[in-house]
Amino acid sequence: MNFRNILAAMMLSLLSIGAVQAAGSPIHEDYTALLALSEKMLEAAKASDATGFTAAATEASDVAKDQGNKGNSPRLQRISTKIKQAKKAVKSGDFILATSLTEEARVEMEKPDTKPTFGGTTEGGGRKGMFGEF
Repeated sequence: MNFRNILAAMMLSLLSIGAVQAAGSPIHEDYTALLALSEKMLEAAKASDATGFTAAATEASDVAKDQGNKGNSPRLQRISTKIKQAKKAVKSGDFILATSLTEEARVEMEKPDTKPTFGGTTEGGGRKGMFGEF
């Protein structure tokens, strides 16, 4: 075999190992900007300030969109959906619904990162079968 072929095979195997390692690690996202904006949204909703809430919600949507461009996160998609629904609720005048949606988004942001289960059905990747866990 040619030395170049051996070197190419080794480089490709190292590259694939790195990609598999990156795919298995949990997504660590920073929600500090979104948490601060959601606090502004809650304050505006409690004060029944539609313009302040809409401005904070628009800024939060932009921040979520920027973070979403960096990676595809299901949690971030749920958060941005809640923010958009809250913004629509404020436009219709329902500040109570907007407050509850914003609080749901905050709960989603404050959830800790969990390890991936790699297809298992229980925490840690194991499966419960007829004969016990394996």
